[in-house]
Amino acid sequence: KAVKSVLTKYGEEGKNSDDWDGWDEDITIVSTNKGCVSMGLAVLAASVHGRVKLVVSVKGTDGKLRPKAKLGVAVQDVATCSVAVSFNYFGGADNKWTEPKVIFDFDRRVPAGPYQIDFTAAECAAHLANGGKGIEDEVELIEKALKLEGSRGIPDREAAALKCRFRLYQKTSRGDDESEWIRVGNDMKPLSMEHSQKDEGESGDENMVAIESAVLEISLSSVGIITTKLITNGETIVQATKSARNSKLLRWGTIIGSVLFIGGFLVKSYVEERIFERDTQRVLAYYKHAAANSFHDGDERQARYLVWKYKGKKDALWRRLEAKYGVPVRHAWEWDDEEEDGAKDDDEAAEDLDGGEDEEEEMKGEEL
Repeated sequence: KAVKSVLTKYGEEGKNSDDWDGWDEDITIVSTNKGCVSMGLAVLAASVHGRVKLVVSVKGTDGKLRPKAKLGVAVQDVATCSVAVSFNYFGGADNKWTEPKVIFDFDRRVPAGPYQIDFTAAECAAHLANGGKGIEDEVELIEKALKLEGSRGIPDREAAALKCRFRLYQKTSRGDDESEWIRVGNDMKPLSMEHSQKDEGESGDENMVAIESAVLEISLSSVGIITTKLITNGETIVQATKSARNSKLLRWGTIIGSVLFIGGFLVKSYVEERIFERDTQRVLAYYKHAAANSFHDGDERQARYLVWKYKGKKDALWRRLEAKYGVPVRHAWEWDDEEEDGAKDDDEAAEDLDGGEDEEEEMKGEEL
């Protein structure tokens, strides 16, 4: 009761004070034994150091439950501060900073991170072209950034990358008052890099070059220390554009080469199959006319075997057939043409014979 009355009195007296921390409500006081708090702290410390264990049943791979010891109380550190980030796409102008965005809030388990933020010159150029404020809609941002990629957008991307700024904030007290945000460190230029061949006497700002993309990693340690790590390949916007163009050409060249390579095999296979079938029909037609009614006449398997056996040396096959049968080897359609010519000759001979008989009858009639 004495403690409760003191706290209540302190809260009532502090209402009119600037340093008042809000103890204006009745605080619930629970009466305990004198050694309760010290005993609880002792148990907590013993549990953290593994001296007090809790036995639980854990199912093994065989499906049986087995006892296993675990810590009685698990203690996890949490963040006592809030960390936020802010962006500026207009060279660090005071009235152009975005609203702080919280990335690590109060009571966040620590260590936390790394939290990655991707920076691209095209997106910065899209924000800069939007005027006094950044683009909140992600789809709209991507569409406008794609239009600024390529060689035509190099000047806009370089100017936007050199103007890009980044800032970290930290809040140590809970509340929604933005004035409580504390700036941490200096403003960073994630898309600016000092030229490696800087001349003596030149200032760093005048010798900065713009890079195409970068990744910033932010981590929060268990004691509240904020660490940052900037990851980039060091390529300028011009170099990155050339690399992207070369990669695109290489990709399309690989695709076209693969299509031609595979297509060439398909065409070659088709042509070889057509030639094989043509030569097979040629052999069959030859046996039909040169060795009619023999075992080889109409034997397609034998014809295909001969064509396969003499693949690449068909002239030798034709010479051997001509030497064996004494008949020149012709194509299948040439035999058909010859038969048609022979049929025409027979028809003409028949017409001549018919014509001769009529003439003889006429001559006999005249003699009579």
